[in-house]
Amino acid sequence: MSEDQNTALLQETPVEAPKPARRRAPRKKAEPAPAPELMPAAEAAAPAATEAPPKPAKPKRAPRKPKAKAVDVAPEPAAAEIPVTADLFAAPPVAVAELAPVAAIEPEPASPVPDVSVPPVAEAVVEPAVAAADEAPPAGAPEAEVKAEATRRKRRRRRGRTERPASGETARGDDPAADTPVTPPSAEPEPAEAVAGLPVVEPVAEPLALAEAAETAEAPVEPAPLSPLTVVSLGLDTPPALSAEALAALKGAQRVLGSADALDRLAAFGLEVPQTLCAPESVHLDLRRVGHAGSVLAVVGDAVGDGPAAELLAELGPGEVRVLPGVGRVQAACAALGLSPDIVSVVDLRRAPLAALRGQLRAHRLFAVPLADAAAPVAVARLLVESGFSAARVWVCEFAGGQVQARAWLATELAELRESFEPRAVLILATGPSAGLFAELPGISADTLGDAAHAALPLAARLLALAWLQPAAWETGWAISDGEASLALEWARAVPTARLRAVGVDPSLLGVAMARAGVGENLAAIPAASPLRCREWPAPEAVFVRGGVGLSDWLAAAWARLAPGGRLVATAEDDHARAELLAFSAEVPAEAWQELSLSTGETVAGRLRFAPAAPVRLALWRKPR
Repeated sequence: MSEDQNTALLQETPVEAPKPARRRAPRKKAEPAPAPELMPAAEAAAPAATEAPPKPAKPKRAPRKPKAKAVDVAPEPAAAEIPVTADLFAAPPVAVAELAPVAAIEPEPASPVPDVSVPPVAEAVVEPAVAAADEAPPAGAPEAEVKAEATRRKRRRRRGRTERPASGETARGDDPAADTPVTPPSAEPEPAEAVAGLPVVEPVAEPLALAEAAETAEAPVEPAPLSPLTVVSLGLDTPPALSAEALAALKGAQRVLGSADALDRLAAFGLEVPQTLCAPESVHLDLRRVGHAGSVLAVVGDAVGDGPAAELLAELGPGEVRVLPGVGRVQAACAALGLSPDIVSVVDLRRAPLAALRGQLRAHRLFAVPLADAAAPVAVARLLVESGFSAARVWVCEFAGGQVQARAWLATELAELRESFEPRAVLILATGPSAGLFAELPGISADTLGDAAHAALPLAARLLALAWLQPAAWETGWAISDGEASLALEWARAVPTARLRAVGVDPSLLGVAMARAGVGENLAAIPAASPLRCREWPAPEAVFVRGGVGLSDWLAAAWARLAPGGRLVATAEDDHARAELLAFSAEVPAEAWQELSLSTGETVAGRLRFAPAAPVRLALWRKPR
């Protein structure tokens, strides 16, 4: 007996609407009893359902899920005790034809389907199409395929009528499409190829990929960082022969700076970029005003040799400056004479005074001297003659219209010449032999020292002190000596690029001695200073102290300011200075000691005599790193 025919349930819950009868498996049905005339159709059908004969045995079917156990129904009370209520929604019983037994059909193996997560939008498109395909086979399909499809449809319908809905399925009676088989969540989806005549739905991209794409699209686009300051070398050709990298830097610049000559050479490229005129001496100020990032500085020739690239690199650092090299004036002059730039020493008189060349003059050397003055060639020739290089050969290389024109003279000839030259010419010097006015190695003569020779430190002591100091290029040094600068002159002449301070020496006297000794502009004089003032000076890598008044104070101050790994050499020529050396070495042990006992030979009345001099004691300290 079904739930809608159970009068006991109707009496207990009269408010609820009767549920539709649940269909059972097909069976033979007995002849219905004649219904009374005054009884409604629903009440007349109840006794017939109750008095039905037992259900015959069913034929064997394919294995399936076990059926739910039948619930025993209490015997129906008498009709007189039940209130008569007409069920207007009950449908008259329909005779169901008996179906023939169906042989068990092996399920077809489903083709492997990739696990693709389909959004709800795609499911909404596919499900109605599959439901429609279950109702009718595709047109034009083979007869065997049509029969197999009909058999599978019947099996699915029977399974849906007899089995209870699993968790997650839609119960029959709640869904209008109750005849459509329900697929459990764990079941494999039916392949798209099984639905003939329908377009194949392409799998939608994974949700994770879609989310990443959405985040990428919604992320705010940050502006690209500006490129660092770029210094472009234009070379000497007109118009310039630029590389692809240099041309791209110019076209992508925020602003282009350069001299009038540089901007005129760039006019042939038709750059649509703001341009700013700046002089070579004010380029640093102009760059600060317009900003470094995104700017391009155009330089005629080579950016390092002919432009301020070296100073910009030292000021801003390699990470903030990009240099695109080119052919400069020095390279072009050497190439015109068949010389390699590697064997030529460059002395740039555009950035240094003429004394810088004097400090580097040596015999049989090649020099390249860029100029910035039209009268500079004659001044250089006169310096060569005065320094003992009258046989030196000078080539004057001028750049007119992008072409190099080289002319050669002897130093003596060029010194007397009254001809004007191009202001930005380059001189190539071949010194030749020297007359011996300047020392090639440490060992300045007494004649060069002049009147201060009698008070100078003995030559042997100077050489030993320099050997212990081991001065190197571009180092900072102090030479502390009261009234004379013999060791400072030796040091500055031996290392022209060192930066030295001669403490306790008159500047005017030092200037005269520097010119006679062939020292450049790397030596500065400090007439008088106290040990406390040395705190204001740059930290030195090497210090020499000659014994005198205040030796202990100078040793303590110099040792405190000495850079790690620096060298300190001190001398003592009297007993008081020797005692101070020993006292300081008791606090800071010395690395080496040396005492020189010297005698000077003289000829008196035709006889050679040696006059002993005071011994000189030297000590060396090396500061740990």
